Amino acid sequence: MPNRPKSKPKNMSEKTTPEAPIVNLGDFAAILQIIDVASSRGTFKGEELSSVGTIRDRVHAFVVYHTPKEEEETTTPGAEVTEETSE
Repeated sequence: MPNRPKSKPKNMSEKTTPEAPIVNLGDFAAILQIIDVASSRGTFKGEELSSVGTIRDRVHAFVVYHTPKEEEETTTPGAEVTEETSE
């Protein structure tokens, strides 16, 4: 067996910090879908339903709160039209 050189340990000052995991709004939306699919397939026991439902409600509220609202580009019924139309 050939002698292989041993790797030198890294200097203590050269330690790298692991990157923080990234979780985004899409991940939370996926969690909602997973809970809904699992629930529809009867995955949860009856005694687990209230805690699963509580978590689902909290995640749903988080997604709704953090989802950017689109500006309404069309007029809604009862809204005043400010642009003049040419005749």
